[in-house]
Amino acid sequence: MNKRLLGIFIAVAIAVVVIVVCCVMFLTGSVEVRTTDNLTLEDETVNAIITQSGIRKGESVFAIDESEAVNAVEKANPTLKVVDIERKFPNKVVIYIAERTPLMAIAFEEQESGEKLYAVVDNELKILKATGEDGIVGLTVVDNFTIAGGEDSVGSFVGDKSAWLAGVVAGAQKVSFVSSRFTAFVKSITFGQINVSVKTNTGVTLVLKNVESIDDMFVGAYTYYSTLTDEEQRKSGFISLTDSGWMWSAIAIN
Repeated sequence: MNKRLLGIFIAVAIAVVVIVVCCVMFLTGSVEVRTTDNLTLEDETVNAIITQSGIRKGESVFAIDESEAVNAVEKANPTLKVVDIERKFPNKVVIYIAERTPLMAIAFEEQESGEKLYAVVDNELKILKATGEDGIVGLTVVDNFTIAGGEDSVGSFVGDKSAWLAGVVAGAQKVSFVSSRFTAFVKSITFGQINVSVKTNTGVTLVLKNVESIDDMFVGAYTYYSTLTDEEQRKSGFISLTDSGWMWSAIAIN
């Protein structure tokens, strides 16, 4: 065997050894679930999440389908959110879990039973649970808008027709209104074909035009609200966008 063939043989042998070692080294050895500081899960729930994720010990960490794992876990646990799935090389996988925060209550269409049922949704408009009126205390109520479904809709997302509502939430997030700050400021949201009325807990109503940039409308209305020095204006009336900019008025301006 000449030196050239010997060199090729050695190179191939080394490559095979490296591949075998890597295949063994990067096989999933452990799957761990970690939560945010304010969330504690029972061992039974943790084990269930690992099973639901479909991530198995002994499979390559490179073969994990993160999207599939996230969807499976969140479908089985409507009130939880998979923040991230991290591969800690060489052979550890960590699933990061957070708790979804209820923000708003949207009425379902009339139920066959005649019961008034609401969908409790978070900032991503995911339906966390279906409940009666006693279960929506403290949440922002969405008026003049209903969605199809009922108990069987838990775990799904509110449809595309609610783009305006997602825009209001996005605008609120731009001014750092998340979780409890959102519900503390926004009492109700009323859907209209032309305007969306955001009634605040202080009393005044922000009138937002139902347009694609409704998130920026919210930012503009809130920015004006924050400049009001007359406390009485914060307790009643309407803040609307006029040709002269944002203005407060005692009656609604169309």
